[in-house]
Amino acid sequence: MLNMQQHPSAIASLRNQLAAGHIANLTDFWREAESLNVPLVTPVEGAEDEREVTFLWRARHPLQGVYLRLNRVTDKKHVEKGMMSALPETDIWTLTLRLPASYCGSYSLLEIPPGTTAETIALSGGRFATLAGKADPLNKMPEINVRGNAKESVLTLDKAPALSEWNGGFHTGQLLTSMRIIAGKSRQVRLYIPDVDISQPLGLVVLPDGETWFDHLGVCAAIDAAINNGRIVPVAVLGIDNINEHERTEILGGRSKLIKDIAEHLLPMIRAEQPQRQWADRSRTVLAGQSLGGISALMGARYAPETFGLVLSHSPSMWWTPERTSRPSLFSETDTSWVSEHLLSAPPQGVRISLCVGSLEGSTVPHVQQPSPAADYRWRRKPLRNLHRWSRLRMVARCT
Repeated sequence: MLNMQQHPSAIASLRNQLAAGHIANLTDFWREAESLNVPLVTPVEGAEDEREVTFLWRARHPLQGVYLRLNRVTDKKHVEKGMMSALPETDIWTLTLRLPASYCGSYSLLEIPPGTTAETIALSGGRFATLAGKADPLNKMPEINVRGNAKESVLTLDKAPALSEWNGGFHTGQLLTSMRIIAGKSRQVRLYIPDVDISQPLGLVVLPDGETWFDHLGVCAAIDAAINNGRIVPVAVLGIDNINEHERTEILGGRSKLIKDIAEHLLPMIRAEQPQRQWADRSRTVLAGQSLGGISALMGARYAPETFGLVLSHSPSMWWTPERTSRPSLFSETDTSWVSEHLLSAPPQGVRISLCVGSLEGSTVPHVQQPSPAADYRWRRKPLRNLHRWSRLRMVARCT
């Protein structure tokens, strides 16, 4: 978490030089920047819930531009907002943004080579970007790696929720890996059992997108930390991998086959293979997911309420339809949501749902915030400044 109270005079000095467009000594400038918490964060006079955040990039060779891809601020259709400015006769590229003080999200920086087309630059804000992004070498916060080998930096401002469990480390429990036939295909499944007394009943958190949680986000160490500091009761974690990105879009979302297979076959089998363990009841059996996985979690409440007592649906893909004719970019806040009509309109009794969305997630926000007509149903709807990507869903350890 960036503390703007640290070295305010040094931060002011760098910002003043940038604003004036004159760097007294370039070597000293970069030495000072490397010693500070970057991005540089300063308060906004008269707006205590906002911050000015200054990003820096050092160019080692001539560039057409540098693009800051900041989650839900400069990505998607807002690429122009993320274009950094070059300081003449220096190797400095910079951009200052005004952000909520509670912002938490991932970002990367993309160098744009000379001769890059406008179309290529415009695509850089989405999932089909052809230019590779890099983590911020000046950011001292732990990086995240969501997919592949690309690293991203995390910006966590001073009023953002603490995510100390996700600061890295090693797990101490047992990690079991196996291949299982689920929804008609062989998938890798991982079960993490924390190192707790065998007499303690274990809850169970089931996670679609298992490859992201286990390979990139370090869910095992995070669960250990959350248990050890008393934030959550002991739980095991069951991750179910996708075969590939295309198959992920085929199986996640509002597909009941995956949910029924998990509830009727996989969970009984997993528990039976650990006869020495005491397993908690359904009130501590959790299905958690984000995006398409968030819709899968809601499907768990609808199609397996006897199995899952708690569902965590974060940033659900409210645009999803069974016909797969909709896309996030085409979905507006006035559109009818199949998810709202078929999954949220008449939820089953006895299932708790935590339905969360980042406050900057566009058309998804009003759809998630719509009140449920089921007055006696236990909802927890919450808009968060933490944004859509995995830097926010890592809050799962706070919700179980």
